[in-house]
Amino acid sequence: MRVKADVELLQQIPLFSNSEAVHLQLLAFSAQSVELEKGSFLFRKGEQGAAAYLVLEGAAEVFDDEQATGEVIATAEGGALLGELSMIANAAYGVTVKTASVLKAKKIDRGLFIRLAAEFPEFGMGVMRNIALRLGRSVDRLNALRPIFQSSP
Repeated sequence: MRVKADVELLQQIPLFSNSEAVHLQLLAFSAQSVELEKGSFLFRKGEQGAAAYLVLEGAAEVFDDEQATGEVIATAEGGALLGELSMIANAAYGVTVKTASVLKAKKIDRGLFIRLAAEFPEFGMGVMRNIALRLGRSVDRLNALRPIFQSSP
């Protein structure tokens, strides 16, 4: 059954690591299955963050520019979740993602995520806790770099 496999992928994503399987089952079952041809855009930098994509099969390339003409800054393959923070925060995407092959994914739209978090507050709190931990680790890494940018008198 595909939902079981999707739940197993979601459980491996740090954002959902504290989530109960039943909540992830609802998310996986309700998310839209999409299949995109090579060269399709999942989203572009600056667009409103309306959805996140769980990559099931295939690969996508991540670019820092809207047209995907610059250097590839990352590659996402099966098990990657793309656009999640923009979707949750209802903020613009910070990168452009374009398929590098035929790509199968689950599209998790913002409305679905918000409904699930509203109906199951423990799910929403677990996700927010993981976001806070991620932010804390980012701040720690930035603080570790501070000496490099401070000049000596």
